[in-house]
Amino acid sequence: MRGSRIAAALAIVGLLLINVVPAASASNGDTVAQPAGTKRFIFEEISGGYSNFSHITGSTYKNGPVTDFSCNSPDDPTCTGLPNLMLNLIVPPCTATSLPTDMCVKSLEIANAAGVLEPAVLDHEVDTQKIAASVKAKTPAGGGTSIWKSASGNHLGGTNTYGVSVNIRYNIDYNPQTFQPGVGYVFYFNAAVVPFTYKDGSYKPVAWYKDTVDPRGFIYMQNNVNGCEWTEVGKCAVRSDFQPDQKLALSLQIDSRLTGWLFGRMKDVSVGFKAVTPTTNLIRVESTAIDVPTGYADLTSEQIAKDPDAQKVFSQCSALTPSCVVARPQGDRMNWDFGGTDPSMAIASIKGKGYADIIAPYLKTFPVRNSQWNLQGLTQSGFTQGQWRNCFGDTTKFQGIVTTNAMVYDPSPPSYVDDSLTYKVAGAHVGYDQQEVFKGTYDLAIRSEAVRCLYNFTSAPLKVTVSVTASDGTSQNVATEAVQEKDGWLTLRARNFTFSSPTIRLKLSQDAAIAPATQPAPTTTTPAPISPTTPAASKQVTAPASAKKMTITCAKGKTVKKVSGSAPKCPIGYKRTA
Repeated sequence: MRGSRIAAALAIVGLLLINVVPAASASNGDTVAQPAGTKRFIFEEISGGYSNFSHITGSTYKNGPVTDFSCNSPDDPTCTGLPNLMLNLIVPPCTATSLPTDMCVKSLEIANAAGVLEPAVLDHEVDTQKIAASVKAKTPAGGGTSIWKSASGNHLGGTNTYGVSVNIRYNIDYNPQTFQPGVGYVFYFNAAVVPFTYKDGSYKPVAWYKDTVDPRGFIYMQNNVNGCEWTEVGKCAVRSDFQPDQKLALSLQIDSRLTGWLFGRMKDVSVGFKAVTPTTNLIRVESTAIDVPTGYADLTSEQIAKDPDAQKVFSQCSALTPSCVVARPQGDRMNWDFGGTDPSMAIASIKGKGYADIIAPYLKTFPVRNSQWNLQGLTQSGFTQGQWRNCFGDTTKFQGIVTTNAMVYDPSPPSYVDDSLTYKVAGAHVGYDQQEVFKGTYDLAIRSEAVRCLYNFTSAPLKVTVSVTASDGTSQNVATEAVQEKDGWLTLRARNFTFSSPTIRLKLSQDAAIAPATQPAPTTTTPAPISPTTPAASKQVTAPASAKKMTITCAKGKTVKKVSGSAPKCPIGYKRTA
């Protein structure tokens, strides 16, 4: 029941993210003029209903038009009797009074000029609406974005200020036939570290207000001023860029129900995880910020007329928007298959194709650097294919993390196809500087036990072969770094592959387990047992004499072993040296 309601909610979110907008309203649209008579397509992270302040909304469909309500907690009488609630909670910073059961930002570390991580100091929490925790609904408190100052790790904006915005969305369904009615469940998770500078002006924090003119009584969110990541009294936070390959680490005391898979905009990732209480875990993510390009394509009427797939893409444009822009999130399933398995999400009858496949041949990169350090959770409802549920169904722990700098990515773990883990990405061939070929990065950390489950492997060491195949079927040379199995995790890093739409394949194997050597049977004159194919029951059998023994030398690093026998073999992990 829960899987179906999550899938339905995801379908709604997917539809909401199909934005058809005037060219001027896209955030990077004004950096490159759109030629007259063309239609523009943009891959860029766009708003999908989540925000940088804590709030709760609920709706009722009784007595005519929809009416929305805003609550201060799930127990607020204002929202009593609503069929469901949506909680968007910003994780506040931990303080001296925080309990081990509280959900909070534990620490932020920023690398100095020498690349050494140093603890940042909490400066303040942005003063936005607070949401009270609910014991009944099992939901934590919501606060505001936390502002941190690094000791010496300045970003390219020239200051040492960083914002930490960790957004967790809970849904509460009061239908008595659903799983745990009235209890919140994690629907969405996103954590971002934002380098920024302040701009002074007549700004004020985001707030809720009621438009009394609207007879339906909608509650509206006051929009941020364009160009502000968030606003405070008299201040606008303007995003800056990280230093090239700037390293940082974020530690969160987080809800133990947040498990499964993580996706990140980062590289060189290491994840630490431990239980704090039965309801909270401590997760620490250390990695390097990356540049993520945003892309666009301007198609002429002639190009669209010759491309039936492009015609379906731009069928969303009306006669009232002749130069319309179709804007898509960089990570969305319809980028890879907008025929899909869910009819409610299908906008065109092209099975197995999506926006990434159709737009890739026309794709260009906006001349804007876009450095990010971002982490988000992935719901299992989107990738329960093959043996994923059997091998990754443990909801008590994290199963893996995948990160990439690709312009367009598949928002799910690697697929298990033809005995390989495969992952699809797409992007323009040239980077934001419009000169250098853009080089892709891909990092994967996955639990060893899950991989062994998929492949029915033993405990013998794993081997990984990485290949990258271009959209035309040709293979690319790819640098594979740091493939290792350690502490129960298999990790690898692939570097320097190019675009437009390559597929990354990870082929796993292992040496067969070596059976213990057996001694040859001694010479005997005992009658052989009678079998249906034995012509004479009285036939005598004499075993051959013992084979000649030999000794070989095996080495693993500095460890040397000698193995003796009639056909000696080195143990797993050792190589024969003599």
